[in-house]
Amino acid sequence: MERRNFLISAAAVTGAVAMPGIALAQWRPRRPVTLIVPFPTGGGTDAYGRAVALGLRERLGVPVNVVNKPGGGGVNGAAELARARADGLTLMVTTGGALVMGGMFKSIPVDLFDDLTTLGQAGSLQAAVAVPFDSPYQTLGDLFDAVRAAPDSLRWAHTGRGAFLHVAGQSLLDANALSAVDVPFAGGGKVRAAVLGSQVDFAVIGIHQAVGFEQQMRVLGLIAPQRYALQADVPTVAEFGYEYSFVDTPITLHGPKDLPDETAQVLTTALQETVSSPQFAKDVAAQGLLPAYLDGHAAVARLSELQDAVAPVIQALK
Repeated sequence: MERRNFLISAAAVTGAVAMPGIALAQWRPRRPVTLIVPFPTGGGTDAYGRAVALGLRERLGVPVNVVNKPGGGGVNGAAELARARADGLTLMVTTGGALVMGGMFKSIPVDLFDDLTTLGQAGSLQAAVAVPFDSPYQTLGDLFDAVRAAPDSLRWAHTGRGAFLHVAGQSLLDANALSAVDVPFAGGGKVRAAVLGSQVDFAVIGIHQAVGFEQQMRVLGLIAPQRYALQADVPTVAEFGYEYSFVDTPITLHGPKDLPDETAQVLTTALQETVSSPQFAKDVAAQGLLPAYLDGHAAVARLSELQDAVAPVIQALK
């Protein structure tokens, strides 16, 4: 992928962060903005997208209409954005990591790095290992001991082959020389339902999906460098002494390729102000989520880093 020119462009966009505010910029949307969310309503990406839309509406002064375009693991909506006019009136909030991983797992018609403009990161979905509440496995150690004692006997759920949670879970198992049978489900809600209904022995879910279900499932470990602020009682897998790779999926804001610098500057600044606001934190916390801002350049770097980290796992899954 030809990232050099893209990164230079992204660096120019992120220079907007130093601006005193978007009021000094010349570009203004004169019509409502369409914000594509390429996943169904009710999920983590949708929650972030709607919170971003509210913040952008306040700062841009025009309606920002969320349009859900599910399908293809985020690919359908991304392809629509890639075809849109580069005028700042069509944007997308997506799970950037899932789009990158999907493109590594199989051929897709849009490349995040080459076909879109990355304006910044608003949040991050992080993976955790969960079991039914009545599971005999009280700790991550209990579960992993059982997996090790009976390879390929226990069944674990995820959101689809090559998807973020599949890659995160398989990466964790591989890092600890464990083997279990993966069972794909169509979406995080169905994975959670599979855990609640004891259809599987364990699952790798988004940590935010446990909020409100603490009496129906038990989250054994977070696959991340540090504990999650809204689920602070859940230990990380590293606290148990297990190896892991940090496979999250950044929630990122994008425009079409060749978005004019002036337009991108306004949108980048509006995103930064949105994600930094108390209202945004309140809105996403209601869904068990946290703000996690990165500017466009840093978001591209994180996605590139993630791509390199998961390459061996995805290659083995093909």
